[in-house]
Amino acid sequence: MVRSLVEMDELVRVADLFAGIWGYPRGQLPVTPEMLRALTHAGNYVAGAWVDGALVGASAGFLGRRDDVTVLHSHISGVVPAHQGSQVGYELKQHQRAWAIEREISTIEWTFDPLIRRNAYFNLAKLRAVIVAYEPDFYGAMRDEMNAGEETDRVVARWNVHSPSASPADVSDAQVILSADTDRRPIMSPSDGPLLRAWIPEDYLRDRAQLKGWRQAVRSTLGAAISHGYVATDMTRDGWYTLAKSPS
Repeated sequence: MVRSLVEMDELVRVADLFAGIWGYPRGQLPVTPEMLRALTHAGNYVAGAWVDGALVGASAGFLGRRDDVTVLHSHISGVVPAHQGSQVGYELKQHQRAWAIEREISTIEWTFDPLIRRNAYFNLAKLRAVIVAYEPDFYGAMRDEMNAGEETDRVVARWNVHSPSASPADVSDAQVILSADTDRRPIMSPSDGPLLRAWIPEDYLRDRAQLKGWRQAVRSTLGAAISHGYVATDMTRDGWYTLAKSPS
């Protein structure tokens, strides 16, 4: 079950859940209960997912403006490891979607690391959001286990809650701008064709010590393409982004 949260005791649990998922140092939090309380009091979004009475996932966001249109910026969402890969994350997003529609908000945006394949697949293939921007080192240095020592490149996912993006395009004629050699080292081949593909490794967080060079390679290919008007529209289970030239 997913429901909106407003009470402090529940918001404390949400803050602790986020800290545990990201592996923050003891006594540090990615978002405090007081901030979550302020967000809900001001009419923003905080929700939790419960299984058998236990909090197993949560999401928090706030209202913003994009081209003079109100959007919901989904700042942080997470599911405990034991329930990752289940329907919990999807149900959280559907609750968020319903919350936005009820308030006549048609667009939800959030950022994520473009090298985390499972998140890219969930956001693009399952939700049918698209990537519209690339932000190098968006947060700067971070302290949590997941991001420590990394440049925090992020992409901006945009989800039209009324009209998700179309089904995947035929990629038989797409130009490959990023792939790997037999030693899993990146191969970059920039192109300005109408349809592009870019591959990323399966588990960058686990294997990043052996995957040196991939952060810069993704920035120089996927990031450069998006900066030049491409939109990432799909991700396959085996790690291929599809990018199409934006019509606008």
